[in-house]
Parts: sequence; C-alpha cells; structure tokens
Amino acid sequence: MKKKNLLVLSCVGLMSLIACGSTGGANVDQYLPTDDPSSPVDILFWHCIGHTKGSNVGKIIDAFNVKYAGKYNLVEEHIAGDYDGLESALRTKLAANEIPALAIGYPDSFSQYMSEEIGDSSLLRLDNFIKDATFGYSASEIENFVPGYYAEGTGYQFDGTWSMPLYKSTEVVFYNASYFAGANDENAAHFAKANDDVKTEFNRLKKIVDDAAAAATDKQLKDLRDFVVANGGYTYSIPEHWDDFLQMGRDILKNRKDEGVSNAGITPIGYDSDSNLMITQMAQREIPYTQKAEDNDDRYLFNNAKTVDLLTEITDAIAEGVLTTKGCLGKNTSGPFGDKTLFASVGSTGGTSYNISAKFRVGIAHVPYSDKELYIQQGPSICFFDNEDPYVHKGAWLFYKMLADPAANAELACLNNYDPIRVTSYDDPFYKEWISTKQDELAHYVPNVTKTLVQHYMTSPVFPGSSQARTSIGDTIKNVAKSGDTVAEALARAYGECTR
Repeated sequence: MKKKNLLVLSCVGLMSLIACGSTGGANVDQYLPTDDPSSPVDILFWHCIGHTKGSNVGKIIDAFNVKYAGKYNLVEEHIAGDYDGLESALRTKLAANEIPALAIGYPDSFSQYMSEEIGDSSLLRLDNFIKDATFGYSASEIENFVPGYYAEGTGYQFDGTWSMPLYKSTEVVFYNASYFAGANDENAAHFAKANDDVKTEFNRLKKIVDDAAAAATDKQLKDLRDFVVANGGYTYSIPEHWDDFLQMGRDILKNRKDEGVSNAGITPIGYDSDSNLMITQMAQREIPYTQKAEDNDDRYLFNNAKTVDLLTEITDAIAEGVLTTKGCLGKNTSGPFGDKTLFASVGSTGGTSYNISAKFRVGIAHVPYSDKELYIQQGPSICFFDNEDPYVHKGAWLFYKMLADPAANAELACLNNYDPIRVTSYDDPFYKEWISTKQDELAHYVPNVTKTLVQHYMTSPVFPGSSQARTSIGDTIKNVAKSGDTVAEALARAYGECTR
C-alpha cells in the first residue's frame, strides 16, 4: 500500500500532529477507477470492535473477500479496545506514516484527521464516490439512508460529505424492573411488620420474582406491584422528566432509611457517560455549548451562568448520594447496576449486553429529559483515508457498500445492539422478526424503544477541538465531585483546556 507523507516531526500540538506535514496539499476530491487492479490489493480496515461484534462484521468481511477474490482483499486490524483508544492509536500510527484505507470512529475524531486546512486533510471527501455513475448511490438510494444518520457526514468544518454511517445508537435507562415492581429491601422491611396474611402473601409474590430472576415475567412483576401498591408498600417507575428522575432517587433513599434499611454503598441512579450527561442536558435546556467559528476561542460557549447552574445541580445530586457517573466511579455503571448497588443506569444501547443481569429482570425506558425532548445520537461511522492509490479507495468504498446494504445492515445492527442506517432495513424480514420475537430478551426489546426516538436525536457541532470539548465538559463533574474544584473553577479549567 502506498503511503502518503502526511506528518513531520517538527509539527507541534494535536492538529499539527495529525496533518501539518502534507507535501503539496491533499487531494481530497478523488474518483473511483472504472477498472479493477490486475492483482489483489489489500484494503486495511482499522477498528476497535470487540470479539462478538467483530465476528458479525467479520461475516461481511468474509463475503467481501469471496466476492472480490483476486481484486481486493479486506484486512482488518483491531488496534484498540475502545473509541478513545482507537483515536489515540490512530494518531500514533498516522505519525509513523501508517495509513489505513478506512477506519471506524466518531465525527469528533474524524474532524481532527481533517485538520484546520483542507489541503492538510488526511481524509477523503466522499461526494465523488457517492455520485459515481457506476459505484455510487442514486438519489433514491441516498433517500434510503435515515436522514439524520446520513446528514451527520456533512457536519464537518469543510463542505461536503466526509464520513458515512455504520450503525447508530442512543442512550436509554436500564433499570432493575424487579426492584421497581416491589422486590426490594424497603418492602421486605415494611411487610415484615404487617399482619401474617399480608406478610405471607408479599413474601410469596416476592419469592416468585426473586426466584425467576432475569426470567421474571410481566405478569409476575404486575402481580407483585399491584399487591405492594394496594398494601402501602414501595414501587417505582421511570418518569418522563429529569427532575422527577432525581426525585425518584431521593425517594428510594428516603424509603430505605425510613424502613431502617442501610444505604451504605447504594446509589439509585448511574450515568455511564459524564460527557453525554452534560451535553444532553445543555441541549435540552438550550444552554450554549460549542459552535463552529474561525477563532478557536469563539468555539467554546459553555463557560456561562446557565452551565454553572446545571453543573451545580448535578454535583449536588452526586453529593446527596442520588446520582453517580462513570467519571466519579472510575468504571462503567453497568457493573454496579448488575451488582444491585445501582437501580437505574443510563447507558448506550450499543452497550446493552453489558447491562444484562442474571440476578433480576432488566427493564428499558427512554431517558428522562429536561425542557426539550432530545436524545444524543451515537454509534460509529466510517471515514476513508487518502492512500494515493485509487484501487485502495475503490476497494474500501465497495466494502462500505456491503456494510450499508439494507438487508446486511439490518442484521449487523440488530446483532450488535444498534439501529440500522437504511430506511428499508426497518422493513427487512430479519429486523421485523428480531423486534417481534423474544421481547423479554434485552437485545430484542431495545429496538422497540429506540425506533420512537429517531425524530428526537441531536448532535453537537464538529470541528478540530470538539473532541477536547466533549472530554473537558464531562470532566467537570468529577473535578467538582471528587477533586475539590468549585463549579466555577471546573468550568474555567475546561475552557482553558480547549483554548490553550
């Protein structure tokens, strides 16, 4: 594979590291050749997909290599264990003049590979590929992409399309449905003081739910809930609004305390992404976060009075013991959720498998929102690097088209706990069967929740430095809750990290 000398050691800083050594300026607008190579060309694909999800992608890789045997050979390389690690590893490899044909990732990372000047971009603009008369997409095929997913690829610092969606996700609340229905410590203490008949019936219904664990049925949960409500016990539901969500957490702590149950080691609500918590709440409350601007200092708007109020609210809830986050815990909230020290955990649908527990029935709900009903759009996309070899570019593009095939993408997305990117994927027989069967299994039920959220998805502006903004705004929570910063100091630190 021919490699472009994109980087030189004298470059300083992140953007310099990525692209300041481009020789002669990047040709970001290239065309696909009409013919194929005379001998096999390796197409290097870098990703951070885990073993199970990777095996699902691997089926498409195998199919591609069979279909294009003797022409193109897709070679995958797992270069990191998560997306932050992938970005770091990719930057390191680019600095060493190692260049893939395409890579998985998120727009904040991709924008850094594009640099501040289009002539320094390591990435290809994809419009010529998309419009290619033979290998591109027709207008009707473009319309077959879910509009918001496709539009994400046009939201960068330069005009045009710079990435294509792979599959998408959002956040949901995973909650302990057994606990919420009444199989909880506060009820055990409460009904221990009841008359024999009531106590016996509660214990019978609770034992059914506890013994069934993850396999507890809707009827078993309803029978327990109805009895508990009728007899003055404690049940809970995920509310519609954020303030009520925090109040639910307070109620859980109070009810446990009132019944003499220890709250040591217990936090009712967990949030698995500090950054998503801040960014989503800011969008829902119309608090300025970032914007595209030529001057770097003008891009970051979050150091304002409304953000002070929001961060104060969040860190006060953490101090109360109502809420915790991944940043505060130093680990994913899915672990404590499975261990029953968290009762509700906000996390990505892409991480559904990590929130499955054998100890209790897991429920799924929309994330409670503040003023405006907005949910963060997540899930990886694909970017294409300039290899200075049109056959490499063509092979990479043909592979993407196989990933994005409506039927193939429906299966890939469902198996990997994501939503498909093509409109007709939602009418595909595999997708329909997936969401209509085994709805007591999380992976099959999640799409029934997320399909109603697409019209409410949000994204943030993407530009060089937006990745740093995302990290820094998320870190403000632990910097206040754990490191002793005041709210004002944490926000000033975050702003300084972005503008330095």
